Amino acid sequence: MQTLESSPKIVAGIVPDTKVALTTDAALHAKDPRWQLAQRIAASGSLGRSRLLTDFLLYIVDRHIHDRTDEITEQQIGILVFGRAEGYDANDDNIVRSYARNLRKRIGEYFATEGKEESLRLEIPRGGYTPSFSVVRSEPESPTKNLNLPRPILPQINDDADITSDASSIPELEAHPLTLSPTVEAPAILPWHIAFGAVLRKYGVVLALCIGILLGLGGTALRPLPFLKRAFPPPSEAASIGLWSQIFSNDRDTFIVPSDDGLIIMQRLTARPVPISSYVNGSYRTDVKTEGDSGAPEILKLGGRRYTSVVDLAFVAHIAQLDEVVPERMVIRYARDLRMDDLRTGNAILIGSTEANPWIQLFQPHMNFHFSINPGSNTPSGILNLHPRAGENTLYGTADENRTYGLIAYVPNLTSTGHVLIVGGLNTAGTEAATTFLLTPSLMMPTLQRAKIAHGGLQSFEMIVGAANIATNASAPQLILERIGLP
Repeated sequence: MQTLESSPKIVAGIVPDTKVALTTDAALHAKDPRWQLAQRIAASGSLGRSRLLTDFLLYIVDRHIHDRTDEITEQQIGILVFGRAEGYDANDDNIVRSYARNLRKRIGEYFATEGKEESLRLEIPRGGYTPSFSVVRSEPESPTKNLNLPRPILPQINDDADITSDASSIPELEAHPLTLSPTVEAPAILPWHIAFGAVLRKYGVVLALCIGILLGLGGTALRPLPFLKRAFPPPSEAASIGLWSQIFSNDRDTFIVPSDDGLIIMQRLTARPVPISSYVNGSYRTDVKTEGDSGAPEILKLGGRRYTSVVDLAFVAHIAQLDEVVPERMVIRYARDLRMDDLRTGNAILIGSTEANPWIQLFQPHMNFHFSINPGSNTPSGILNLHPRAGENTLYGTADENRTYGLIAYVPNLTSTGHVLIVGGLNTAGTEAATTFLLTPSLMMPTLQRAKIAHGGLQSFEMIVGAANIATNASAPQLILERIGLP
């Protein structure tokens, strides 16, 4: 399997010998406050460890500093930063737009947290990719702020003076006139029980109504608050909370990747599987052998269409509502826009089979259960059990049209610094069976408890889930096989 090298990281004073190289003079960049700011953002926790976001930011800032903004285009960024081929179609491949949205969000996070004291601000205005710099000026203090106003000079009255004298005998009162209030006798304070009785007689009906409303809403008011529910979850949910807490964290992105259903249609029509290497570089859309087929152009276009299933979308929508999700770290990315670097530095949820989501191919060599999809051949498709135990089958597949199977796997990412959750099936019903099972805490609890390790984390696990296939809908998913730990 071909492993693609990601674009090199750009640092100040180093000009890498690649097509992403910066045309930069090290001394000038070191003195330019715009470049210094870009370097601080690139090294911040807000940008994370994404090498592609760093390359993107430093590329556009470098071109801006050198007044070469004509090179800050979607096409040029796609070629020089993301390694796309010359002349690629940006309408079919929106990776630059996707990363630009993420970069804008991360820059905003930086200035809201680590960079809130920065006097220089960087923005990437919407509708383009050319950075904009502005100086933040401190607001002048209000003229009256901290102003020591003179205190009025009150007249000094001799204790022996006649207070009935006219005002002329007190010159200070002419310079600082005062309004003297007549002395009023304070009302007597009623005993508390008398005062309470008076209030009760006056507002008794209103109080009774309020008490009735409070009692009526008592059931809702006494429900556990969300933070109490998370602190003291029921046993059936505690294990699932542990799983999602591993997938979502504050220190790294979690990429949710739905299936590429346009790719499935294309493979079924050409009867040729797409390896991960061809999927990454886009050659699967140009190297397909379709000689003599008048519909070849339309078939190839299917590889560029962005389709996914309703089952995948429903699953993503459900995940987004989980309490464990870190919204600013959750990134929904179409399979075609994912990069190898994302699976090195982040967590991921890959949805579908190897036919619908080729990225799963990267993790199958370290798994016991493998997808085996064979469209257009006599070999049945299914989920392979590479090391069957007593009473287990070698293949759980599509021989029975009334039965379907799905796979759930929790494995390390490509650098073993994060986690990848694979959830998919042999067909739409199989994926529905796997997602339903995963989102049902009572069904997941036994496996998750067995996978739990001493410090509270989880070791790798794999599960085959089976369900009845009723009109392409899964019914009553149940666990068929499981493996705890790497094979």
